[in-house]
Amino acid sequence: MERELIWGKWYTPRTRILTHLFFWLVISTLYYLTYERMVGEYFWIFAVKDLIVTASLFYIASWIMPKWVSNGKIIPSLLFIIFSYFWWVTITYLDCKIAVYIIPKSEKNIYSYFQFFLEEGYFGLFRLDKTSDLILDFLFLVSLPLAPKLTKVIFDGAHRLTILERDKMELERDNLGLEKDKLSLERDNLQMELNILKSQISPHFVFNTLNSIYRMAEIQDTNTPKAILNLSNLLRHILYQTKDDKIFMSHEIQFLKGFIDLMSLRYRDSVKFEFNVQEVNEPYQIVPLILIPFLENAIKHGPDRSRKNAWIKLDLSIDDDILTYNISNSVNNFAEKHQYGGIGLQNVKRRLDIYYNDRYSLDIIQEEEYYAVFLKIKL
Repeated sequence: MERELIWGKWYTPRTRILTHLFFWLVISTLYYLTYERMVGEYFWIFAVKDLIVTASLFYIASWIMPKWVSNGKIIPSLLFIIFSYFWWVTITYLDCKIAVYIIPKSEKNIYSYFQFFLEEGYFGLFRLDKTSDLILDFLFLVSLPLAPKLTKVIFDGAHRLTILERDKMELERDNLGLEKDKLSLERDNLQMELNILKSQISPHFVFNTLNSIYRMAEIQDTNTPKAILNLSNLLRHILYQTKDDKIFMSHEIQFLKGFIDLMSLRYRDSVKFEFNVQEVNEPYQIVPLILIPFLENAIKHGPDRSRKNAWIKLDLSIDDDILTYNISNSVNNFAEKHQYGGIGLQNVKRRLDIYYNDRYSLDIIQEEEYYAVFLKIKL
């Protein structure tokens, strides 16, 4: 597997058994050569004792140490080292207790070793002065057989950490890719929604305007041809000026003026239009057709319901990059009641949310005698 170290590819169960047998054969040979030179024919008493200690600690360490090291369990690992020392002292003490009955007392060098271990009993071996003398022997004994295993454990642990870190980076990269895909999908969905909203504007506007011209034609108004020409200019603006997400503010203002001119032809002197627009010199840009729905609604709920004392007032100014757009219209209390709003306002509110988010404020006031809209946009 990719996660295994390189020796994992050839370290089969059979190879593992043969490797262990060879390893312990080498260790046994070292013990034999060491103790045979020191104690002669009684070497086996010490060699067997050391093999019992090192083999038991080796396989216990093989079982528990990889889990502890990989999980960063330092305290259990330190406790195992302390246990190993107690285990070595215990086995050595028992070995000396047995050996005194086997080895002749004439072997004074060996007996002095036994005396060191036995003179103060088992618990005396854990006194501080005794421990300081024994600890080096213990470390020398266990370091040789345990060093290869500990080395493998450390390398395996480091390898696993490397794999985990790599997997973490891959996961973060995948999550980043998913996040990008999610953002791309959201952007596509938002663009689709905007396209739908924009596609609704033109038919809605054309329907309302054609309805106005139809009423003019119905009464054979002489201004009908001029109104149709004005509508043609407005449609040209919709067709060519609204393809982009933003247009110059001057173009949007010109469109508003054209629409008011068209409505003035229809209503003539029966409706008072007041159009106050500050001259815009800076190249400010705005979302196309974002202002016209409010003017359409002012006409729908004002003159379209009643022309008696009807009026529409529109104020537009820009100060410190803030567009202020206020529009109000008269309301006839005797006319049929309608809820202010409709598809046009729903559409424009959604577009304001998408394009300007927290950079706009919109207040709509409905009173008995007038409706008013107060819109501010940070351009």
